[in-house]
Amino acid sequence: MNVRRMIETSTYVALSAAIGFISFLILVPTLAAGVPLLLLALAGAPLIAGAFAYAHLLARLERRRAAALLGVEFPTRAFPREGSVPVRAVSWMSSRGSWLEMVYALIALPFVGWLGGTLVFGAWGAAIGLLSYPLWGWATPGDDIFGFSYIPALFLHVLLGIAALGAAPWLSRGVAAVQLAMARLLLEPGERERLSARVDTLEETRAGMVAAADAERRRIERDLHDGAQQRLVALAMTLGRARATDDPVHTQRLVAEAHGEAKEALVELRNLARGIHPAVLTDRGLDAAVSALAARCPVPVAVDVDLPRRCSPGTEAIAYFFVAEALTNVAKHAEASRAWLTAELQGDRLVVEVLDNGIGGAELNGNGLVGLRDRVRAVDGEMHVVSPLGHGTNLRVELPCER
Repeated sequence: MNVRRMIETSTYVALSAAIGFISFLILVPTLAAGVPLLLLALAGAPLIAGAFAYAHLLARLERRRAAALLGVEFPTRAFPREGSVPVRAVSWMSSRGSWLEMVYALIALPFVGWLGGTLVFGAWGAAIGLLSYPLWGWATPGDDIFGFSYIPALFLHVLLGIAALGAAPWLSRGVAAVQLAMARLLLEPGERERLSARVDTLEETRAGMVAAADAERRRIERDLHDGAQQRLVALAMTLGRARATDDPVHTQRLVAEAHGEAKEALVELRNLARGIHPAVLTDRGLDAAVSALAARCPVPVAVDVDLPRRCSPGTEAIAYFFVAEALTNVAKHAEASRAWLTAELQGDRLVVEVLDNGIGGAELNGNGLVGLRDRVRAVDGEMHVVSPLGHGTNLRVELPCER
């Protein structure tokens, strides 16, 4: 076992003992006061609710602690999101998951943490004490406690210390594995809970996709009505005027004007088609499509695309519209002087990131990002927004890359 792994597992065990002790000190007095008050009146309800809230926060902390120290990630139960706060609190406290989290915080973590910490640090203490015998054993009066003189006792202590030193890392690893298994058993949602959460997510993403599709349809209708349609009406009127006049010079001028209107209409129709699904994305892939977007952006964009293979058309389309919306926000709202665009494959995920050095302050519920988030979530992707005020914006999307 390497030194880093040994330190991580020992730290995990030590924190389990410390956090378990703190949890025991917090929950026992809270429940001891809250339960009698709840039986006598509703005065104990806030204490009980606070205890369940603490257990839920501890569960979320345990997930992050396991990921940070052991590199193991597991989901924890989500708090209900529908209804008022009291309704959600009552629904949560009456669920099976909340009681399992309470068992973990009140019983499992304190006692398993104490036991594991005692075993692991008892082994480390024994190793240190036995190996340091040459420093203090000579001062032992008379025979050693094992009945040996100093020299045989020295060898015995050193051998036992080496054995303890070799066993302590493996003991800490085993105890950490047991504690992690206990945490996953009590804190990780079961199959039915996962299916229920998945259904809720699909319902939300379906509603978001319907709203996004409706907004896209309205945008296309508006662009056709206000743009290309007006150009074509003007073109027809100009040609009608040219047809009605008998002056060759005036006719030539009107035909030239109609020719300009026709070219403007073609440009607007081409832009509209590009907004629906660009031909370059289908023909040449995401690299060429996002590079074209970056070239048209009024803010200078550094592009770094490393895609050794193409993803599914749906994934590429979502990534393209993500970049288009992100660069539009950079040009309109960010007040940035530079932007950076990266796209790469990380395992079976397509990761696209757009950064700028603007004013920041972007929020997920604004600037057109809600529709993007719904599109991303519809294909089991993830979208992250980091935008501190005054420090630019970082938009990152991770999409499953299926060929």
